[in-house]
Amino acid sequence: MTDAPKLLTIKEVACLLRVHRATVSRLIGAGALPHLAIGSRKLVLETDLLAFLANRRSLAANSPKGE
Repeated sequence: MTDAPKLLTIKEVACLLRVHRATVSRLIGAGALPHLAIGSRKLVLETDLLAFLANRRSLAANSPKGE
């Protein structure tokens, strides 16, 4: 089972991003960060988090300075 995708809780994602849990919940609610709903829990695939970060990095690199 070592090939199983790693699932992260909202708290774990918040710790990794160094933001509040509410910020992660807002990103999920806005559709910016994909998640899996298991019952009432929302879990984020590690690969989805990495893709989210890569997307944010490319957006920042392509935006004009001062905006």
